[in-house]
Amino acid sequence: MNRAEGLMTVKELLIEELEDSADSLLVEVLDYLRYLKFRQAEDADDLREARAALADARENGTVSWEEVKAQAGL
Repeated sequence: MNRAEGLMTVKELLIEELEDSADSLLVEVLDYLRYLKFRQAEDADDLREARAALADARENGTVSWEEVKAQAGL
């Protein structure tokens, strides 16, 4: 990283790189960025669900593994 790059934000550096890239590469970068944003949103949803399940277990107790298997017919 040169001195000028040290003063630029990550967004500015990305824009600079994007301006010098071929359209075919830009399509791949866009797809990957969308994938990363989707995955981040999914991870946040999973974390919220896990926290809700923990809160429910604290309030209502838990069910034994044997009971879960019996209810599932295993």
